[in-house]
Amino acid sequence: MTRPTPATALDELADQHAMLRELMERCEDLADAVDAGAQDASQLLDEVARLRAAFDAHNQFEEQLLRPLLLDADWMGAVRVSRMVEDHVEEHRALRRGIRATPTSELRDVIADLRGHLTAEERYLVSRKVLRDDLAG
Repeated sequence: MTRPTPATALDELADQHAMLRELMERCEDLADAVDAGAQDASQLLDEVARLRAAFDAHNQFEEQLLRPLLLDADWMGAVRVSRMVEDHVEEHRALRRGIRATPTSELRDVIADLRGHLTAEERYLVSRKVLRDDLAG
């Protein structure tokens, strides 16, 4: 596999983050319907399972893609990689807790945490300040 440029990596990850945000929004819409009594929870549970699978696949892809790019970016690369992995581990725990929880309020808390995770990644890891084609090895 050819190593992508930082710009290519940023574009791919931005697309994936947008898709994940759409899934989170869908989960929240379904949670609203469940809370209003307009729908049973089965469709929500299916959508949450899709969200979890999508985040799992995204995180694996992201770690594989970003690790070498972040390590080459600057002297902070190892710290960024460590933070990314720690954040992904905590994200998986939170998602599992939210999936097991019955109240939709806990699911909403998990979705808010996931949104925060994506925002932090975009600020500290997946940004044009960190991943630059002119620094690519």
